[in-house]
Amino acid sequence: MKIKTRFFLYSLFFFILNSCASRPVSIDYEPIKIAVTNVTPVLTPLEKAVLRVKGNGADIEKYFVIENRQIVVKSDLPQDEEIFEITYNLIDAKLLGDSGYEVGFTIREKDTDIINEDTLLWKPSAGDAGILLSFDDDYMETWEQYLDLFDKYGAKVTFFIMGQYDPFCTIALSRGHDVGFHTLNHLDLRSLSREDFDREAIISAESFRQEGIPVSSLAFPYGFSDTWMHEALLEHYSVLRGYGTAFRLYTGDRIGSAHIISIAIDNTVLQGEDNFDRTILTMLRTVKFLDKNWIVPMTSHDISNAAWAIRQRRLEFLLGAITDLKLKFYLYSDFTKPAISN
Repeated sequence: MKIKTRFFLYSLFFFILNSCASRPVSIDYEPIKIAVTNVTPVLTPLEKAVLRVKGNGADIEKYFVIENRQIVVKSDLPQDEEIFEITYNLIDAKLLGDSGYEVGFTIREKDTDIINEDTLLWKPSAGDAGILLSFDDDYMETWEQYLDLFDKYGAKVTFFIMGQYDPFCTIALSRGHDVGFHTLNHLDLRSLSREDFDREAIISAESFRQEGIPVSSLAFPYGFSDTWMHEALLEHYSVLRGYGTAFRLYTGDRIGSAHIISIAIDNTVLQGEDNFDRTILTMLRTVKFLDKNWIVPMTSHDISNAAWAIRQRRLEFLLGAITDLKLKFYLYSDFTKPAISN
């Protein structure tokens, strides 16, 4: 009996032992709790400046300079007692469809000359920045052929007519454009007597006004003038326009009752198609990117392949770029004084 009992107990012991070895053992652990706090990374002044530029906020004042005959847009940005110079690469900006443009920029710490490069997203929107586009001389027959093209782009232009009233003037006004005066015979006004000056630049404009064309602006032949002429002519015109090759910007307040200079965009001035396209894009993008109400005056003559003209392809490129950048078309009559004495 004792032997059987002992055998039974041994059997039971090994059974329990085998059962435990075949089953996983579950052990409960007390989780270790670790306190986590929010840590804000400390940014350097350079990193802060880069973030501000990437945001392209209105608090960053931009300006343009001419470097190596190229228009360059810059900013001077103070950040934590440091001054950074930002240079924007507008000409190589990449169009990202409806998202806008990817614009590269270089940021330089002035004290240390440390440089960093990055990009920002720029999306032009409608505003007051725009263009004051004009055509000079007596190419009325050609200009009339392009009125439909101007309509296609919603373009409004000012035609400075040389000579006397022409029916084209009435047609141009009816299509939403403007007419200015370009003197009677296109002479260098600086070489004339006062009597001849008055006849060329003032008295002869009456042929337009008698036909209901309220010419309120005058373009100097060749762009040449003397200071005394401005005072004399501003009694009869709201805007006096010169002509040159330098890039200039004006506000609307500055254009009214003043003498301004328009940049030439003729074939002979901007030679080479690639040069024309890059120059035009640089000028137009600069006007828009400065994020102000700046206006750039531009002038050509005929619309043709002639030297003092703009080719049709170039004209369409210009009008398309203005439209894409949402720039505003201005007329010289937009800056007319309340009353012009005859």
